[in-house]
Amino acid sequence: MTEWLEPDNQGGFASGTAALARTRRYHALLLTATTPPTGRVVLVNGIEAWVETPSGRFFLSAQHYAPDTVYPDGADRIASFTHDPWPAWVFRLPGDTTLSQEILVDPDAGETLLRWRIVTGSAGLLSVRPLLSGRDYHSLHRENAGFDFAATVRAGNVAWRPYASLPAIAALTNGAYTHAPQWYRNFLYTAERDRGLDCIEDLGSPGVFAFDLAAPAVMILRAGDGLSVRAASRAARLLESERARRATPAIARAAGAYFADRGDGETVIAGFPWFTDWGRDSFIALRGLALGTGRVAEAEAILLQWAATVSEGMLPNRFPDASGAPEYNAVDASLWFIVAVHDLLAAGATEGRVRLTEAVEAILTGYAAGTRFGIG
Repeated sequence: MTEWLEPDNQGGFASGTAALARTRRYHALLLTATTPPTGRVVLVNGIEAWVETPSGRFFLSAQHYAPDTVYPDGADRIASFTHDPWPAWVFRLPGDTTLSQEILVDPDAGETLLRWRIVTGSAGLLSVRPLLSGRDYHSLHRENAGFDFAATVRAGNVAWRPYASLPAIAALTNGAYTHAPQWYRNFLYTAERDRGLDCIEDLGSPGVFAFDLAAPAVMILRAGDGLSVRAASRAARLLESERARRATPAIARAAGAYFADRGDGETVIAGFPWFTDWGRDSFIALRGLALGTGRVAEAEAILLQWAATVSEGMLPNRFPDASGAPEYNAVDASLWFIVAVHDLLAAGATEGRVRLTEAVEAILTGYAAGTRFGIG
């Protein structure tokens, strides 16, 4: 099944399938890293959407429910899908109406933009129900009495905070909101089922947004409760800036997707959707993602940040998703660091040579003397 993924620069991302129905616990429209690039939480899992035209009412969404039912039938109306420059669908509706749906993530703000517009045919009324959770991205969510449906409404902009311990969720729109809390139960994630993992989830939907499709409809999802934003103008600026940013070679754009903030610096994500920056994997990937694309200064800054974590000749192989001490538990993570440093210096980096060399020597000394887990 074709999947899409839109990363931000903090370790969060939006992702899903071309066929609309979510198949993984990691598929979400707003998945935020609360301590970049870790502390990832799912805030908005998806949407239910439908449009009313002179020809009738038609769904633009599809959900997979247990035991094995796909409903509604929005996927049947997909005329085309593309991921370039960002995920976009065209739906063909009865009555010669075609409608587009676009999803993209602002890499700096970590916001997810959804936009719908009539391409051909008659305008209509679009309705969108956000489906919310508020959970660790490795977990699943079930109906519970502690979920808070309360909404703060300012015109078409709305904020919710289902759980006090997690960030608030804001939806900035050029539509109108009606508060109508409802639970959607027993979503089935087939990719999790096929891996033998827990695969059933319940999601809360606080209400419905309505849009007149005489003009493009926009919804910006973001963590936090700031509502003083004009959604349509913000969406226009984001579309313009992202169109310019993505007018670059595909390989450069793909490589850039793996860079994320860590503290005051930057790191490389080892892989989506479930990895953050794991030592071994990140050092191996860094050589192609950064050095192979000419990002020598960024590679140097990343390796210098890792150099500060050398302990007993070892580098961490993993930073826990939740707060906690780094895990020093890999035989070869430190050795791949040395390979990456070698390639960096061969590429002409000079500013951090002394500190990087000291880190390499500390690793070699630690391995020669013997370090954790009998590694030597």
